[in-house]
Amino acid sequence: MTLTQPIGDVMPFPYSGNHHHPTEKPVAALRTLIAAFTQPGDTVLDSFAGSGSTCVAARELGRRYIGIELDANYYATAKSRLQALSAAAA
Repeated sequence: MTLTQPIGDVMPFPYSGNHHHPTEKPVAALRTLIAAFTQPGDTVLDSFAGSGSTCVAARELGRRYIGIELDANYYATAKSRLQALSAAAA
């Protein structure tokens, strides 16, 4: 995904249902931001990774990612989501 125009000041932010984390962001919105500000192969850092939505979006766009999360339960959720993404791609 490469954006041909700058993103607007206001983006639609569809409700994700917060199934994985109380402040979960929709992967679609994060993909838009990551595509706008990075190139394939770049590394995306999320120092408060929560359930891993930013890492999922980065991986889907061919970016490397570093996610940092202190809560063991949310770390496990993020790890599971990324493993499911890998399994789906195989």
